[in-house]
Amino acid sequence: MADNRRKRKRTGRNSYKRTLIGLAVLLICALLVIIVVQVMIHRTISRYDPDIIIEGVSIGGTDVSGMTAEEAKAAVESAAQAYAGEEIVLTLKNGGQGTVTLGDLGGSVKDLDEIAQEAADCGKKGNSVENYKILKGSEDGSFSINYPIEYQVTEESAEDALNNCLGSLLKTPVDARLTRQDGATQLIEDEQGEVIDLEKTVANINELIGGDWDKKGGTVQAEVSYEDAQIVSEDLSGITDVLGSYSTYYGDGNEGRIMNVESGAEHVGGTLVQPGEEVSANALMEPYTEENGYGMAASFENGEVVDSMGGGICQVSTTLYNALLLAEIEITERYAHSMLVSYVEPSMDAAIAGDVKDLKFRNDKEDPIYIESVLSDGNIGFNIYGKETRQEKRSIEFESETIETTESDEIRYVATDDYIGEMYTSSSAQEGLTAQLWKIVYEDGEEVSRDTVNYSQYNGSAETISVGTASDNEEDTEKMNAAIETQDEDRILAAIEEITEGSSEE
Repeated sequence: MADNRRKRKRTGRNSYKRTLIGLAVLLICALLVIIVVQVMIHRTISRYDPDIIIEGVSIGGTDVSGMTAEEAKAAVESAAQAYAGEEIVLTLKNGGQGTVTLGDLGGSVKDLDEIAQEAADCGKKGNSVENYKILKGSEDGSFSINYPIEYQVTEESAEDALNNCLGSLLKTPVDARLTRQDGATQLIEDEQGEVIDLEKTVANINELIGGDWDKKGGTVQAEVSYEDAQIVSEDLSGITDVLGSYSTYYGDGNEGRIMNVESGAEHVGGTLVQPGEEVSANALMEPYTEENGYGMAASFENGEVVDSMGGGICQVSTTLYNALLLAEIEITERYAHSMLVSYVEPSMDAAIAGDVKDLKFRNDKEDPIYIESVLSDGNIGFNIYGKETRQEKRSIEFESETIETTESDEIRYVATDDYIGEMYTSSSAQEGLTAQLWKIVYEDGEEVSRDTVNYSQYNGSAETISVGTASDNEEDTEKMNAAIETQDEDRILAAIEEITEGSSEE
């Protein structure tokens, strides 16, 4: 019995060993198979360039096989240009509408960088077995995949097109303003303006062209938001007293000068100046361009009268200067003209000359001041509004005093288009002058103080004599111009005599 039991134990142990050996063999074989398969898969995948898209891959219907990700992007973007001309009708709740193209809006393919990279990684990244199947299918032509795309516009790309399309249909904000009517100050209420709500409007456009867009134009609701005017009624409450007013006449100027004075006045008018704030008149009126309402007209430059863009705006700054003086606003910068002007007394002018001369003032009051410009019957005027704190019995005036004059005996000869022989005085000589401006304060009609506001020096100007140079003979014209360049009266008269006598003999 004991021997039988020992035999059975040995037999069981041998059987268990054989089973273990068999399992080990199977495991080794399985590992070998796995290794072989992995080697085959690795070799298959390694044959493909990781940067080149395999055969059978499309993006948005565009075949990108054999391309890099960047080349695929370019191909898809090129294909998308076919829809750039699709028109989108933008409608407003007020009934207005405009039309833009997808190209105008900067339409693009959404997330194209990520999609192109995903296409390049197809069959090369991720599950090895799946990649092997994909690559084999790509080799025998049985594999195909299309990565879907969506179109989009962004707020940045669409902003200009939306504003150009709908801007003229929207209500612009209107500032509150002050004006004088029947001797009293009237407050004109501000009005809100409309602006395109970019975020909402772009979202509506993307809802149309996103997802399963049929590649055709459509209609989209343009959303609008509201913005306050820069100056609202509350800003002007309590500052309705007229602190100072002044006007000058400009109506006898030429067309360009009239336009410049009126444009400059409109730029200055409507300015609200907070306590402590300094303002540049030049900054309010510039740039002096046609787009900003200016044209060519006469102005002073280096002691001569020349045509320049914005000529005449010095009358705007001069008129403003005198209104500010009467309002007793602090003047921080002011320059006289190089020569006398006709529309105010000496020392009452304020020149503007680019970055060289400017009129600047600072609101030294405790309340804001508001500037109104008034154009009427050839007159330009400014009203300075604020809160009156000066005593009723007190009044002021400004007086121009000429200190010294210098006569000019200079004569300047200028060529004109008149015929040779014509010679006449086109402008008289103007004396040079030094002047000062006094500020005089009265209380109950009695003078209590007299202070100097400024000293101003003006250059004299030569008598200008116009000399004709026109002739049918070009040589005579050249001879006349050469004589005028000498600025010698005897030579000019001699040239005229020689030319006219020669013509009479013929």
